[in-house]
Amino acid sequence: MSLPALFIVRSLLLPGGLIAAFRALEASNPSPPAPPEPATAVTRPSSLPRPGSLDLRIAGGAAFLPPSVEAGASAELGVLPIGSGTLSAGAELSINQCLLACSATDLFSQREVSNRDLYVLGRVGYHFALPVRNKRTVDLSGFLLAGMMEAHTTVTAPDERYEGRGRGPAFGLGMGGNYFLSPRFFVGGEARLRFGAGSYTFTVSRGSPAFTREDHHWVRPGLGTVIFAGVRLF
Repeated sequence: MSLPALFIVRSLLLPGGLIAAFRALEASNPSPPAPPEPATAVTRPSSLPRPGSLDLRIAGGAAFLPPSVEAGASAELGVLPIGSGTLSAGAELSINQCLLACSATDLFSQREVSNRDLYVLGRVGYHFALPVRNKRTVDLSGFLLAGMMEAHTTVTAPDERYEGRGRGPAFGLGMGGNYFLSPRFFVGGEARLRFGAGSYTFTVSRGSPAFTREDHHWVRPGLGTVIFAGVRLF
């Protein structure tokens, strides 16, 4: 083979050999795998309580069973994030006063009965937000109630008057929501079902009423709603 032809063959083979060697080197030294993507943290809307945040509320409302009005205050502490929501714990104090006749039988008798009940309850709730556009301003919750209540009844008739007082356990459950007007201040409402029972101790101020065993026992079912205004601290 002549020298020019040999030069042309070497010129053609040399780049191909370099490319083949480079590819073999890449195969023997693969590139390191890409680092794994960081896990996406569960984001919670700003309206939900955080662990350590404290909500204070002043509430007023009405019950349908029996017809009555109510006023009270409550405090609720964010405890633990669970899923996309927050577990909370708190306490509330409220007073309930019946309106007109406190039972259906009093409507057709000459007796006047007044019931005033005081509730001291603990509450455990779960706060969550719906996947809607206003989730940054709305905080929904379901809750359980448990504690004590003091029942006070006053009965007045033409020939007698007496009062009964008694304490007993009370339980309840409900659902509600907060609407935040600003990062700290909110308004809202709750619907709740409560139940309490206990025994009276009577004090007679006029007449000589005869009390049966049933008279000494009281039961307070309650179904109603409250509205409130509050502030979130911390």
